[in-house]
Amino acid sequence: MTTRTRVLLTAALLAPLALAQPRNANVFKVDFTVRDTGDAGAKAGRKYSLLVNDRVKSQFRVGNRVPTPTSDAPGNTSYTYLDVGVNIECIVVEADGKIGMHADLDLSTAVNSDKNPQRAPTISQIKLNIDSTLTPAKPTVVASFDDPVTARKFEVEATVTKM
Repeated sequence: MTTRTRVLLTAALLAPLALAQPRNANVFKVDFTVRDTGDAGAKAGRKYSLLVNDRVKSQFRVGNRVPTPTSDAPGNTSYTYLDVGVNIECIVVEADGKIGMHADLDLSTAVNSDKNPQRAPTISQIKLNIDSTLTPAKPTVVASFDDPVTARKFEVEATVTKM
């Protein structure tokens, strides 16, 4: 393949992405910090950041696919794969010096049984839908809750900064 062909092919593949992006759009950096306030050693919390165009949904996904047995027929076990980890979808809108933010956060983990490793894992999940108005560049607690299963307390802080 010649260099010219490679350049034309790359341009053809990237053209739809360039057209989908709004021109001269405001870009924001959105930082989320999730703290387990019941854990003295985790005061800093876990941090997640993404760049978001004004009025365009952005997604952040990181994690694993965990196999879960769906049938126990002897010698013929089938599996379903579950996505666990951190999934964030975010939209921001700027108006009158404030920033409106809608965010969907899905934080999940899979816990395997110590007694029976063949058993399907238990999925622990925190799912939040947040609609909030934020002051630019000011960290704001947008959610705070007690885990109904454990004694843990969680706090979600968001900071939106115009780039």
